[in-house]
Amino acid sequence: MLLKSVPKSCFNLFTWTLFIFLFQVHEVKGQYTDIINSNSPGNTMGAYSVGTGIYQAEGRFYVDRVTVDSLSSESLLNNGLLSIRIGLIKENLEFVYDVMYTLDSSTSPIPGQKVGVDTGIYLNRIGVKYLVYDPEKRNNKPINVYSWNANNKFSWRNLIPAIAIYAGTNLAISSSPFMVNYPSISPRAMLILQNHITSKWVTTINVVYDHIGNKSLADTNFIASLSHNLKPKWSLFVEGQYYKQGDYNEQVLRTGGAYLLKRNIQFDLFGGLNFKEAPKKRFVGMGFSFRIDNHKIKR
Repeated sequence: MLLKSVPKSCFNLFTWTLFIFLFQVHEVKGQYTDIINSNSPGNTMGAYSVGTGIYQAEGRFYVDRVTVDSLSSESLLNNGLLSIRIGLIKENLEFVYDVMYTLDSSTSPIPGQKVGVDTGIYLNRIGVKYLVYDPEKRNNKPINVYSWNANNKFSWRNLIPAIAIYAGTNLAISSSPFMVNYPSISPRAMLILQNHITSKWVTTINVVYDHIGNKSLADTNFIASLSHNLKPKWSLFVEGQYYKQGDYNEQVLRTGGAYLLKRNIQFDLFGGLNFKEAPKKRFVGMGFSFRIDNHKIKR
């Protein structure tokens, strides 16, 4: 599988963004945790990096049923998504690679589309995430050794979000039937906000601009999620997404839960739907997250 010709301007954008991330000075640090810190099962990306010396894989498989009732059309998309997250160089810097393989089975497609099965890479991108501001860095609130509630209750300071930025690029693969006429490289940028409202409630917001500079493919995503820790090993989430590409737009709702099997292994289940009749989407899936922890605390 070969990449198409690569525009020099896109390389320049990615190179300069990485340069700025590496050499700007901020009083922030990544949030290394004793247990795995996964973006799954939602679609939002958290603001905090995994920490240096962490090599993390987040995989999921889900089935997406797409129908257009007015045209008696139905397609089943079987998707396998893998995200690789690596913490290198700085605590607040993370390198991310995402790839998704799709098997699209159309039994009664929209007129003009073929009946049958298409398989190939549906998504292929690489990027870097940088934690710009960490509110916990400036939180000098003393610990109350006599009261757990005093240390974990809501504080107005918790409304100040951690802020991260992401810059990356989509890499087209010429042999994929899902990337016909795609440019070799198309930039992707994201603003990430994350609030730890309390010790059990976390909100995450992503504002995403994808395929920047391409009139036919450019899209905008606004994703907001709310997660809640039920017990030390169980958590639930609900997530809403607004997607717009050209004249098309849709709203998507996702929900699910995660279970921490071991400190470096997590399993999750999720499902969701969109609020649109043409096309109507329903999906369900499961995933896992695993990390190799070589983090060393600098003293």
